[in-house]
Amino acid sequence: MLTLTQLARAELAERLGMPLTNVEAVEHVVMACGAGEPIGPVELSRRLGVTSAAGTQSVNRLVAEGHMTRGPHPRDRRRQVLDVTTSGHEHVMGELGPMLGLIHQASSELTETEREGALRYLQLIAEAYRSFLHPPAPDSPQTRN
Repeated sequence: MLTLTQLARAELAERLGMPLTNVEAVEHVVMACGAGEPIGPVELSRRLGVTSAAGTQSVNRLVAEGHMTRGPHPRDRRRQVLDVTTSGHEHVMGELGPMLGLIHQASSELTETEREGALRYLQLIAEAYRSFLHPPAPDSPQTRN
């Protein structure tokens, strides 16, 4: 599944005519804004796993193409926050929407019990990834057991 997801993301970037890093940047900004935690260029670079210079270059390109805006942070005017424009969102969703429709169609073939089991499985896998990304400190109660 992870390999197929990576291949689908690469295909999405190709269809959008955008570098994969820019597609990922849009995804990160949309997700952060949706969670009520807007991010700036530095945090975006960290999430993309690129240098600040490379992240800034992606942001500059996305702003120039009209896919993203950057503005002052609401509480810290020294920082910037990023947002995806309506046209940027529509551009990405124009290609992403059909794929999400296929995923929805596939999941609609599950019974409620199967859906609950799949959801539980995915929640556990997500927690495993979080544990890998943020392991407990060596002296925490979780590692003493």
